[in-house]
Amino acid sequence: MHHTPFAAIDSTFDVHSSSAALHLSIQSDLGGLCFCVLDLDKRRYVAFKSIPYEQPITDYNDMQPTLSALLDSDPLLNASYRSVSYIYTSRHATAIPTAMFDSNLLKSFLEINDFINELDEVHSCPIPQLDAVAAFAVPSPFATTLLKKYGEVKFYHQCVPMLTFLQEHAGEHNPKSLLAININHGFVDTALYIRGALKIYNTFALQSPEDLAYFMLAITSQHKVETRQTSVLFSGNVEPYVKVIPPFFQVLMLDEPHTQMSFARALSDVVNHRFSHLFSLYECA
Repeated sequence: MHHTPFAAIDSTFDVHSSSAALHLSIQSDLGGLCFCVLDLDKRRYVAFKSIPYEQPITDYNDMQPTLSALLDSDPLLNASYRSVSYIYTSRHATAIPTAMFDSNLLKSFLEINDFINELDEVHSCPIPQLDAVAAFAVPSPFATTLLKKYGEVKFYHQCVPMLTFLQEHAGEHNPKSLLAININHGFVDTALYIRGALKIYNTFALQSPEDLAYFMLAITSQHKVETRQTSVLFSGNVEPYVKVIPPFFQVLMLDEPHTQMSFARALSDVVNHRFSHLFSLYECA
């Protein structure tokens, strides 16, 4: 996620005087957060903000005071919400077939990949479209702070909205292959579908833009799919990587939010691939 200060709020929406039922979706990492507000009565997104932390968090012990200060200072984050959903954006997740899932082994599933920090807590979320469960880590200071402020929070990982709605795209491109690329700050989520079925979901660190080209070619080569016959669906912070996309991929698409909700006109500049998973989150519940 790329954090730059930005706010877009419907001119008719006043969070202090509003009697509407509201939903809050938050997405954050160690650099900052973004969030959107959904008016459930009008079925319309009415506000969006992106807020970087004054200094990126490098020490987990600094998480709680940094996040608490931000939550307490923003008027929209201090409103009354009927429901709250939260994505912690990280590489710390894995998808497990439902038949193999055991809630008592959640930590073990992630420790296989050395994903657990001592201040992480493990959560899970079903992905019915895949007949799978996402297991993921959320820093305990973040979770504690959010629960204390909002009372009840549904926790997610960015792979949940990504994989939930990819199945729809994969079916449209059957029998060809579909490579989904979700670019975050310092890493990329990838998912490869062949003939409508998910073959692999994985994340990779990005040290430079050229790393993205390498991983795209490595994934398609490993699974023996023809790049010219592979559709690529991009989401997240795509713009810095456009110049390195290998020319062998000829069908390139930008993701959009997967929602039945409408959007206030003021949000038109942010309703796109950069925040597609955030705006799709409410309908993952």
